Amino acid sequence: MNDSIWMTSDSNALHQSELVKQGILLPDHQVPMKECSYTMRGDDYVVIGMAVLFFIIALVLYRSRTALLFQTKNFFTTQRMFVEENVENSLTKVLDEFLLTCISALSLSCFFLHHQLERSCLISTSGVPYWLFAVGLVVFLAFVYLKAGLYALVNWTFFDTDSNQRWMRGYLLITALTAFLFYPLLLLDVFAYLRHEFVIGGAILVVIMYELLLFYKLNLNFRARKYGYMLIFLYFCTVELIPTLVLGHLAVWFCDNYLDNNILY
Repeated sequence: MNDSIWMTSDSNALHQSELVKQGILLPDHQVPMKECSYTMRGDDYVVIGMAVLFFIIALVLYRSRTALLFQTKNFFTTQRMFVEENVENSLTKVLDEFLLTCISALSLSCFFLHHQLERSCLISTSGVPYWLFAVGLVVFLAFVYLKAGLYALVNWTFFDTDSNQRWMRGYLLITALTAFLFYPLLLLDVFAYLRHEFVIGGAILVVIMYELLLFYKLNLNFRARKYGYMLIFLYFCTVELIPTLVLGHLAVWFCDNYLDNNILY
């Protein structure tokens, strides 16, 4: 005789509720269930890392908000501004720009890895490859500063020292300020239930705005003569756009092919 409580008569209102009727249809505890898939929003290390990044951004804004505002204003002008050297050459300014650039680089690394990690079938057995985030950080940082070295070399050949210094300060500044756009997008990507393609589209839009601002600064900083604008545009494509497109294609290939075939599957 089966003495299960589900075989008893409906002696009270609880037994007659819709929840109990739905519960009867649920599978037994002995039936194996599919394991929950990995999500970055449920990863304690990722959450702690996001909190650390927020603390760094808050610290930079607290101690350098005046200097960042001054430098941003100076980005859109060719005139020498008062106390420019003291503000733009300070050690704190260099450190803050480096920290913000690291946040941008780490955010881009997370954008590329997020979708691949969450659809991997080996996370539950082999663990989360956190070293991939460090690799992405190093790659994007190396790209930014190698490109700065290329700018310094080319500009030293063709332009005067004062224009070169203004251009380099503007390049490093606008690169660092992308952290204030990439980090909120990363928050949406990790914690909001949005399509990954939507967030990637937002990141691409930020990159387009970044490139337009650099091209604006290039024309503002290096005044071209009547027939020199084409040379300025070709210079920008060669030193800025082509390396960026190449890095983007390599990152996509790495995530869609190498990771899938050698690490995550």
